[in-house]
Amino acid sequence: MYQATRRGILAAPALLAAGGALAQSFPTREVRMVIPWAAGGGTDILGRRLQPLLAARGVHLVVDNAPGGSSVVGMQRVASSRPDGYTIGLASTSILALMASGTISLRNENFDNLVRVSEDPMLLLVSGNSPWRDLEAYRAAFRDKAGAMSVGVAGTRGTVSHIFSVLMARGLGADYVFSGYPGGARAIADIMGGHIDSVILKPNETMSQIRDGSLRPLATFAPRRLAQFPDLPTFGEAGIDMFPYGPITQMTYLSGPSGMPAAVSARLGEAFRSAVLTPEFQAFAAENGFLADGLAGEDFAKLCDEVQRAMLAVGNNLGVFSAG
Repeated sequence: MYQATRRGILAAPALLAAGGALAQSFPTREVRMVIPWAAGGGTDILGRRLQPLLAARGVHLVVDNAPGGSSVVGMQRVASSRPDGYTIGLASTSILALMASGTISLRNENFDNLVRVSEDPMLLLVSGNSPWRDLEAYRAAFRDKAGAMSVGVAGTRGTVSHIFSVLMARGLGADYVFSGYPGGARAIADIMGGHIDSVILKPNETMSQIRDGSLRPLATFAPRRLAQFPDLPTFGEAGIDMFPYGPITQMTYLSGPSGMPAAVSARLGEAFRSAVLTPEFQAFAAENGFLADGLAGEDFAKLCDEVQRAMLAVGNNLGVFSAG
């Protein structure tokens, strides 16, 4: 399922046996899991939640937060590490967007992408003290501000959240002020402090603030309403098409450096997939408003390609990857 290649299919029985032995013995020490975002953000929360579940499966993780460049700093560490399985990363769709833009040196072939950990529907949120209580009020204010409405996201230009902000502004009919942050925690602090007007963030970054009323969700960027927020409308319901160029979704997934032994990739992939599908993690996903299906193999690779093509089309048509 993972890393299935023609070479693997034609391998001699002795090599297959050796691979099986390697899978059984791996890992013999702790595995460093690079979180390419700041501590306290959504990806960091996911990684630390997975730690005990992976430990129960014989994979002991040491979390290494390496924020910077909208995940480029951390994923560069993963790509340049020895491909022995002892350095892995929790990548996100943001790195797919940056690779599609051609603005960074990393490419898909630098990684072995193994299994989806989460699919995160993005939310448009304002402060609980905001006068905008629904999407229509926000739309009216967006137009009245005529380019002065500020929208904060976790990441810089070219990331998924930025792409959504561009598509949203296109649908709302006005320009805006983009504010990129190194992680969701910083964006939340600024909107609650009154420094920005709105944010586009994941539910698992904002659920506690939504529950206590300090943040108010106005709409979801998902194609359909979320089970956790049945009264929250989609942008599509307001006549705003967020997917004119194909599927765009925010995902977090297990990735390692290209060239890992097939047996090691399989061991890691199965361990993570098993952890994601546990009742404990599924309950955590439901509580925090994200999906966790453990998609892997060719289906996951195909989806990554489709999302990247859609983001490239957005970039080419709306200038998302342009400087400025």
